[in-house]
Amino acid sequence: MKKILCALFSLLVTCGFAAAQEEDGLGLSAGVELGFGDVADKAVFGVTPLLAYERSFLDGALDVAGGIEYTFTFEDGVPQELFAEEDIGYNLFLNDTSVLTFNLHNENNVSTVPDFGDAGDGSIFEPSVIYGLALDAGELAFVLGFPIGYHPEITFGAYATAGFVFPFGFGVEATANLDISPEVGYAETNVLLSYGADLFTVELEIDADGEFKVYTISPYLEWYFGSWTVWAGVDFGNIGGEESISVEPYIGVKYSF
Repeated sequence: MKKILCALFSLLVTCGFAAAQEEDGLGLSAGVELGFGDVADKAVFGVTPLLAYERSFLDGALDVAGGIEYTFTFEDGVPQELFAEEDIGYNLFLNDTSVLTFNLHNENNVSTVPDFGDAGDGSIFEPSVIYGLALDAGELAFVLGFPIGYHPEITFGAYATAGFVFPFGFGVEATANLDISPEVGYAETNVLLSYGADLFTVELEIDADGEFKVYTISPYLEWYFGSWTVWAGVDFGNIGGEESISVEPYIGVKYSF
């Protein structure tokens, strides 16, 4: 399932977020996402109302964002989950072509019904540093992040991302993820290909485990109709693994105020 907030490094982070906030509006978005579970095994219908806020202050120097979503899964007992995330970033404009951003991100994923407890990745706090550079040939960005899991257990990790967006809208980014504690090792590789236009954005994300044996492939398409955004995607998981391939489609819509 797509999170309310895009990954901080979304290829256009060096200018896209601040530029978007120059438009009129409150910075609020409300919507709903429908998930269908693993249709290759057992389809399970889920509904996720969502609410998000994003805004820039201090002439674009300060970015503040947050989101909350609540998922109802319609199977025995109707399990429910709450996901919330908060994001704050300070942009240091080094010159006309480069920006250095210091960012703090926090997220919590908990089960509320039938039992209260952690779900998904639990609770994670993530400081990161982003450097963006505008070139004649496109936009280049680098990120260093240090995710810290603090519930249900203490974990430490690190990742490095590099990406480039061409002037015609095509972008590519790659991320290397490391586990530091409780065990040290290479965790995962992520590659994201994207194309953005005025009316739509299309993405293809490829995730590989640390040994490059098991993959998840996730195509995603987003359309824009004025204040409305509609999206659809599907996650093909466990490709190359011992178990069957999973197929998890979803669709969603939101309205921005």
